[in-house]
Amino acid sequence: MKRLDGPVLVLLLVLLLALSAGCRPTTPEAPAGHDDHDHEGESAETAEGEAGAAIPLDGVRGLKLVEAPARRSEGAWFPGEAIGDENAQAILAAPVGGIVVAPLAAPQAPVPAGTPLVSLASPELADLRARWLTASARRLRAEADLGREERLAAGNATSARELELSRNEAAAARAEEDAARIGLEARGVSPGSIPGPFVVKAPARGSVVEWKVRVGQGVAAGEELGTFQSAGASLVLLELPLPGPEWALGDETDVRSSDGKRWRARVAGVPAVLGASTRRLSYRLRLAGGPLPIPGKPVEVRVPFASAVILPQNALQQVEGSWGVFVKEDGHAVFRPVKRGTELGGDVMVLDGVEPGQTVVTDGAYLLKAALLKRKSGGDAHDH
Repeated sequence: MKRLDGPVLVLLLVLLLALSAGCRPTTPEAPAGHDDHDHEGESAETAEGEAGAAIPLDGVRGLKLVEAPARRSEGAWFPGEAIGDENAQAILAAPVGGIVVAPLAAPQAPVPAGTPLVSLASPELADLRARWLTASARRLRAEADLGREERLAAGNATSARELELSRNEAAAARAEEDAARIGLEARGVSPGSIPGPFVVKAPARGSVVEWKVRVGQGVAAGEELGTFQSAGASLVLLELPLPGPEWALGDETDVRSSDGKRWRARVAGVPAVLGASTRRLSYRLRLAGGPLPIPGKPVEVRVPFASAVILPQNALQQVEGSWGVFVKEDGHAVFRPVKRGTELGGDVMVLDGVEPGQTVVTDGAYLLKAALLKRKSGGDAHDH
């Protein structure tokens, strides 16, 4: 093959470069007037949407706009339950050992305080009473001997040693009697009471829930006989969702029942934490005045709230985890975050974020929420 000369090679390289430059795609010129396209309005609207989440109201049907009412303090009735206090249910126990000898009081039968519930024939109680009687007689004899010795000493008819001995014996007799008396009183028996079986009485107005013993059964001291339930529930348990009322100990409110009865109640306990299972705030209120309800009876408690703007629940929409409302501003619906309060039936309290007189979207607010979420996801991007 014939070798090419230098000038020929240079000419070939120049031709190749020219061909490669001619094959490159040319950038088309933008249509005339496109550079003058006005994006100022779009930029302003986008900025407003990012800052205030604005949606144009033109063309959106099914919306209802209302004027936010003036703030007012509101209260509502919430369900609660009448419960007994820490002394409402008691365990009936035998303070002395013995045998059940009397018919038991019927369970669930209402009885007044002090009603005999069960009797025990107790040899232990008889022994304690005998000790007290013996100690009492010994004290009387010792005090009589001391009186005689004191009279003799006044006439110089006895020695100081005999007088001192009588005094010591009288003191010992009194101490022995006191010990026997304390033993009886520790078991709920008055030394001056009529001898007989030990009687367990109702600690309050209420009824026996159940018995753990039968007639003729022997029981030991301290053994459980049954349980007793007080008739009146002095407390009300109230569970509320967040945020709860700003109650303090001692604050008063009203409680009512379905049969028309009413009570005044005082706050006796405020929650420190949310309930583990209910995730609610638990309050305790102590009832005062009038016959108390039975434990477990449903009641209603009036709960006062802070001053707030009250709006229909459909006005509040949750967007990306934040509750808010759509407020009308310059032909747009602007999403404004709010502080949601307690629900009042079909309404809800708005504690912050809406001022009285502002125009708020109620019906159809969900349509604006959908449009807002679509815009945030880029569904309404400007199409060139």
